Amino acid sequence: MSYHATPTKPTQPGFVLIVVTATIATLLFLAGYFLEQSTSEIRIAKSENAATKSYYLAEAGANEAVYKLKNDTNWRTKFLDGTLANETATRSNVFDTYGSYTISATSVSDALADITITANYSSGGQQAKRVIRTRLARATNPASTWSQSFYAGGTGGQQNGDITTERNCTINGGVLHANQNFKVTSQSTLTVNNATVSSSNNIVVNAGSSLVLNDSTQTEGTPAVGMPQVDFDSSSPTSLKNRADQIYTSAAFQNLPSGTVLNGITFVTGDASWTNKNLTINGILASSDDIHFSLNSGKTVTISSSASGSGILSKDDINISLTGSTFSLNGLVYASEEVEIETSGSVSFSVTGGIVGWHVKLEGSDSGTCTITYDDTLASQPLDPVYNGSESPIIEVNHWEEQY
Repeated sequence: MSYHATPTKPTQPGFVLIVVTATIATLLFLAGYFLEQSTSEIRIAKSENAATKSYYLAEAGANEAVYKLKNDTNWRTKFLDGTLANETATRSNVFDTYGSYTISATSVSDALADITITANYSSGGQQAKRVIRTRLARATNPASTWSQSFYAGGTGGQQNGDITTERNCTINGGVLHANQNFKVTSQSTLTVNNATVSSSNNIVVNAGSSLVLNDSTQTEGTPAVGMPQVDFDSSSPTSLKNRADQIYTSAAFQNLPSGTVLNGITFVTGDASWTNKNLTINGILASSDDIHFSLNSGKTVTISSSASGSGILSKDDINISLTGSTFSLNGLVYASEEVEIETSGSVSFSVTGGIVGWHVKLEGSDSGTCTITYDDTLASQPLDPVYNGSESPIIEVNHWEEQY
């Protein structure tokens, strides 16, 4: 028995060509579609990246505007005086070489200004622009003024609240007040010019000593005056520690070299001791414990005024010991406990501002000079944060616009 296979019909060449062409066309279409989608996604990503960077550029410009109004002398003065007239500042190459922004500031009135920040970012053919307009203000109510040039604030104890002077000194202006007794002793002369001497208890001038009043008055039995409180190191943003420009340990501060210059607020955790070295402070030296200065002949400590206040402020005691040396301070001497100033040899001791302590002693030999001159601003700045801006921030006033 034999079998014969049925022959297969050959495939039509035209059909194969159609299938191949359709397949290639479909693949080309899909490739083109995905390429277009990828290109579009890349363009969108680049556009979003540029837009995001332009946003942060504008934010950076707004932050710099606030900084300049607080710290740039020219901008700050014009801002407070209401005389900003399209004041501009420009930064380029921000983030990278493609970013820039321009700040423009114009005053509306004193301490009130309209700020415009124009930010641009251009990279890879993608350009983004963001414009922010905001209104910034700062409270300018006058701060309270500390009226005491020489003050001891303690109450209730035999030594607390006493002012004791044992060497010749001249005090000009303000109020010299002791919440307990005001004593002039050790055959010294205290000369008071254009000021008021007062005590909640007694004013005592020992035999051989003198209280010389020039255009001044003295009064006993006056009401006690509350001692101003200083925030040294609490968690508040307005504490001296949190506002400090530099913070030292006791050892690090003590090891600073002679001739050191410190600017702004310097805070020392622990005792701040300075021995037989020259020092310049343009601002405040504050300590969470005692402050000690011990200077021999030829050594000089100079403390100068600054926008954030100036002086030396201790959470405990202040002791200044001078032997033939120079101590010059523009600002406030403040101790939560005792202020003790000891002099010998030909010294030069001068304070322009004020001295505040729980009790205060001025003692030593009479050679050289001793002067304390009241200045309301210098005495008040370190005590009232309104003066130095820490409780008077620059704020946004219900006005914020964005343009893309």
